[in-house]
Formats: sequence, structure tokens, C-alpha cells
Amino acid sequence: MGSRDLEDLAKVEELTVLVTGFGAFGNNGINPSHLIASSLPSSFTADDLPNIKIVKASPIPVHYRTVRDVVPRLLFPQPPGKMALTRSYPPSIPTSLFQDLPDADPVAEDKPRFDFVLHIGMAAPREYFTMETCAHRDRYLGKDEAGETMEGDTLWRDEYKAPEILRPGFDAEDVWKRWKSDLMGVDVRPSSDAGRYLCDFIYYTSLVEYWRKDSKPMAPVMFLHVPGSSGDYDIEMGRKVALGLIGAMVASTSARRTEGVERFAQ
Repeated sequence: MGSRDLEDLAKVEELTVLVTGFGAFGNNGINPSHLIASSLPSSFTADDLPNIKIVKASPIPVHYRTVRDVVPRLLFPQPPGKMALTRSYPPSIPTSLFQDLPDADPVAEDKPRFDFVLHIGMAAPREYFTMETCAHRDRYLGKDEAGETMEGDTLWRDEYKAPEILRPGFDAEDVWKRWKSDLMGVDVRPSSDAGRYLCDFIYYTSLVEYWRKDSKPMAPVMFLHVPGSSGDYDIEMGRKVALGLIGAMVASTSARRTEGVERFAQ
């Protein structure tokens, strides 16, 4: 369980992927990102790849400080005393977010719970799908569902000394080409602008946790933006696109060869 060295992928029988979607946002009482995430199968197989097990989180509240508190605990085991929230943030964190987490050594704080992570979010005006290739540290000025922003927050910049931009450890061009070739006729695009809102924020939150751990050999995290429509056809298409992206992430990683530890900064 947990992120593995690239050379190990061909030797394992099963890989685990965490998939998250967001909760209610604006006029969207049910966020299509969560509908797509929850529609995914519990596992699937792809050509020449291990079985891929999918762990689906409950919808993540559209709230900056909740995201910052929840995501590290989803990704990495926490030592005794750190599981309790440092302070109360509205809205309350659903306990169901933590019910289906795989067992992990509580002492092994640096070992991720999952081999891969896919966050899904909604980009309402778009009619196409995008894989985001980077996340940003600063300028989260749009109000979340609790009416809060991150204006004036300096945790990542001053305490963590984290870079302004973080990127996943994937070969983004290779992932995109594999993804696109598997979805002929579907409009899928790479993007370097996740929007400076909760989508960008959760992406950076995940990437910075791997950056802090200096986890090797890569930060196996990707963000998928989906259109805002939530009809049956839209969710089924989103399901197909998400599974295709997961397969492309795993296939690209399996095909790569690496020497030493990769860094995640620009």
C-alpha cells in the first residue's frame, strides 16, 4: 500500500488510487465532480497493468481551511495526537471521509496511503475536460462556501518555504497523449491554470504534502476539471474520462525509468 518506486509497478498485483470530488458549490446542490467520482467502479483493469483499486472519498467541502486540514490526513498516516483538528472550521468535516481509508502503519508518517491520487473538480463554463499540470501557492482571494478567503495566509510561503508552483511527478505530456489516444473524439486538454480557487487549492495542498515529505520517486497526484453539467450522459462521459486518465497516469508511470529522487518544483 502506498506510493511505490517506478521499478516496482510491474511487480505488484494491485495499485490503489484515491479519487475525490467536491461537495455543494453555489447553485450546484450536488457537484458533478462528486457524482463522477462516486460513479467509478471499486476496481478496474487495463492492458498490461496491475489491477487498479479505487478508493472514493466522501464529497470534500468547498472550504479552504477544511481542505487544508483534511487532505494531509487522507494522504498520509498521522502520528498520535495529530488526528484531532487543530481548530474547528465550518462546515464540519464529514467523518465518512476517513471511514474507508486503507490500513497503514501509524508510525510511517512518510509513507503515502495510496499509489496515486486523482482530484476532480468542476469548471462550469467549460464544455471540455482538462488535466491540470501545476498548482499555485498564493492569491486565493475568491470566497469559499463559508464566505472565507485565504487572503493574508502565509503558511506555505513562510513556514513551509514551499515554491510558488508545484507540479506532479508525471511526464504530463506523455500522460496527456495516452489519455487523449484512449478517448478518441472526446475533447480533453492539458491546462496550466487550475483557477486560483478550491480546485487549484486542493491540488497544491496535496502536492505540497509530498514535497514536504520528499517522497520518492514522485508526487503521484493529478487534477481533473470536468464540465458543470450533471445529466446522466454527462456523468457517464465524466466516468469514462476519469477512468481513462487514471489508466494513463498508471501506464505512463509504469513506462518510465528514473534515477534518484525527483523534485516537484518548477
